[in-house]
Amino acid sequence: MPANFRKIRPSFGDASALASTPSRSASESTGSDPRRNLAIAEGSAAASSKRRRVPESVTHNACLNCKKARTKCDGKKPCKRCATRVETSECIYEIHIKHVKEELVKQIKELRAKDHSTEQILHALSTDKKVPEILDRLKNGVAYETIVEWLGRSTVEDYETMSPRESQHSTFEPEDHEMSGLPATSWTPIISDSAILDHLFQLYFAWVHPVHTLFSEGHFVDSYKRQSKNYCSSALVNAICAMACHLHTAAESDEVDFEQLAGEFNDAVRTTINSSDRSITTIQTFAVLFLVDCARGNALRASSYLQVATDSLSTVAYQEVASFVDVWKNTVRGVRNLNIEWAQITFQVPPTVHSAIYDGIEENDDKLDDAKWYFYRYVNDKCPAWPGLLATTNREKAKLTAIIQDVSTMMYSQRTSQISARHVMQQYGRLVAWRDELPVSIGNVEDNNSQALLPHVLSLLILYTHAVIQLLRPLLDYQGFHSQLIEETIWNHAQQGLFLLDKHYRTQYTCRYQPVPQMFAILHLCDTIARFFPGGVEGSSKDGPEAIQFGIEALLESSMGFPVAGPLQEMLLKTATECSIRLPPNPTGLMIPQNTPRQTYRIDDFINACTRPSYCQPVHEIHLRYLPSMSADFVTDGASFGFLHPAAGVRSLGVPLTEERGAQSVMRIRNLLNIS
Repeated sequence: MPANFRKIRPSFGDASALASTPSRSASESTGSDPRRNLAIAEGSAAASSKRRRVPESVTHNACLNCKKARTKCDGKKPCKRCATRVETSECIYEIHIKHVKEELVKQIKELRAKDHSTEQILHALSTDKKVPEILDRLKNGVAYETIVEWLGRSTVEDYETMSPRESQHSTFEPEDHEMSGLPATSWTPIISDSAILDHLFQLYFAWVHPVHTLFSEGHFVDSYKRQSKNYCSSALVNAICAMACHLHTAAESDEVDFEQLAGEFNDAVRTTINSSDRSITTIQTFAVLFLVDCARGNALRASSYLQVATDSLSTVAYQEVASFVDVWKNTVRGVRNLNIEWAQITFQVPPTVHSAIYDGIEENDDKLDDAKWYFYRYVNDKCPAWPGLLATTNREKAKLTAIIQDVSTMMYSQRTSQISARHVMQQYGRLVAWRDELPVSIGNVEDNNSQALLPHVLSLLILYTHAVIQLLRPLLDYQGFHSQLIEETIWNHAQQGLFLLDKHYRTQYTCRYQPVPQMFAILHLCDTIARFFPGGVEGSSKDGPEAIQFGIEALLESSMGFPVAGPLQEMLLKTATECSIRLPPNPTGLMIPQNTPRQTYRIDDFINACTRPSYCQPVHEIHLRYLPSMSADFVTDGASFGFLHPAAGVRSLGVPLTEERGAQSVMRIRNLLNIS
C-alpha cells in the first residue's frame, strides 16, 4: 500500500509529546560531582559569549570576507567583523543582480515619471490659462507631481502603467491578443478557466465591438495583459463577459452553464462598479451594461445605465496623451451612437453629447481597416477572416447617426416648431446623399462578390433603410396626404432592408448574433409591409405574410441568446392579427419557449422590452405636429426630391384604400370570432 504523505511526515502530536515530557532534575542528571557542575557552567558561559558575538543587525547580502568565513555580517561599511579583525582584504560588498535590476527599474521609472511631469507642465504653460498659478507653484518649490495632479492631467502613477503612446488599432486575433497567459482571477473572480474567458472575448470582439465600438480594442487588450487599470478594469471585464455569454451557443459538451455564468458576471459588475468613479473605463462599463440589459429585455434599467454613461462623459479629466485621445474618441462616439439608436427605436429626442462627432479620416484608419475580422462562433472554431473595415464603418456610422439625431429631434421634440414638408424632404435628401456617398468598400452591395459583406457593414446599411422608413412612414396614413408620392420610396427601402437581412445577414451569419437595434429594424420593416403593402408586387420581394413569417423566424434565431426577442416576437404576431394576415402554419412552433407556464407575454414584458407598450411608431402624435400645408407643399416641392405622382391610370403600389381598410377591419373581426 503506497505511503500516505501525512504518514511520512513527523507527527506534530509526537513532537509535542516529546516537548512536554518532564525532564529529570539537575541533581539527578549531573550527580553531586562539583567538577562536573563547574564544567557545565563553563560551557554555558562559553556558549553565551559566542552568542554575544552575533551582530545586532544581520544583512542578507554579506561582505566578501564574511561570506568566505561563513559568518553573519551586519551590512555596515566596514562591517563589525572586518573592523575588529586584521583582514588582508578590504570589506567589499557584491551587489546581487536581482537587487541591481530592481534599483535600475526603480530609477528608470522615476526618470520617466519626472520627464512626463515636466512635459505636462510645459504643455500647460504653452496652452493653459493657469500660467501665473503654475509659475507661483514652481517658485514655491511645489513638487512636479503635485502640480500635474492640480492641473487635472495624468499623474505619475498613471504614467507608470501608461499604454504605448502610438495608437493601437486591431480587431481581436487570438494569436496577437492572447489573454490566457494571465490568471483569470486577476480581473474577474467569477471563473478561473482562461480558455472560457478567451472564448467570451472572441465572441464579444466578433459580434458586439464592431457594431458598438465603445473603446479601443488595442489599448484594452494591452492594459489587460499588463495588469494596468488605464484602459481596463474588473467591472469592464465582467460586463464584457456578461454580454458575451448571451452570444454563446449552448452545446452538449459544455461544462459550464453560460446562462448562469452571465448572471454571475452581471452581479459581479454591480458589486464592483462605482458610479462616482470618473474614469473612462467606468463609462464604458455602464455602456456595456446598457447592451446587456437590452439583450435581457430590461429596457428601463438599460436606459438608466446609458444615461449614467452619457452624463459621466463631462466629468472625465481629458488627457493630452495619444493613447487616451484614441480611447476617448471611441468612447464618445460609441456612447453617442447608442443614445441616437436607442432614441430612434423608443421614439425619443436623443441627448446632445457636447463633443466632436469624430467622423473624419484618422492617421491610422488604413491599419484599422486592414485588421482582420474573424467569423467566430464557438470554441476551436476554424473561422474565416476578412479585413474588418472598422474605421470606415465607424466613420460612416457617425455621419449617419448625426442625421438620425436631427430626424428624431424633429419628429419627437415638443419644443421645436411644427414639421413642414420641406423639413421632411430635406432630411430625406440628407439620408439619400449619405447612402450615395458611401465608400465602395462598404456601400457596393450588388457587385461585392469577392467576399461576404461583414455583419457590422450590413447592420449599418440596415440602419439606413430603417431611418428612411421611420421618417416617411407616418405620411402613409396622414389624412388628406397623397400617399402615391412616397409609396414607391417606402416600398423600395423596406424591401431593400429585408433583402439585406434575409439574403445577406441571415444567409451568411444567421440572426443568432444580430444586435438588439437590428431586431427593432426587423419589426418596423415587417410592420410597414404588413400594414401598407400586404399584397406585395410581382417579383422576388416579400408581401405581408412573407414579411411576418421572416420576422418571426429571424427573432426565433435571436432568442437563443437574447431574451428580449420573446416579447418582440409576440408583438409582431399581434401585428399580423391586426392586419388580418394569416399566421404561419405552425405559429406556436415558432414561438419562443417561456420559463413560466403562461401562454403569452404581458404588458410589463412589452414595456421592459422597449420602454413602451408597443414597438409601433406614435404616428398620431407626429400627425399633430405636421403643418396643415404638409400635403399641398409635398405636391408642390416633392419633385425636386424625387417624389413624383404616378402616371395617370397607374394604380398605387399597395397602400389600401379607405374601402379596403374597412374590409380588413371586417376580416379582423371575423378572425377574432373564429378564434374565440
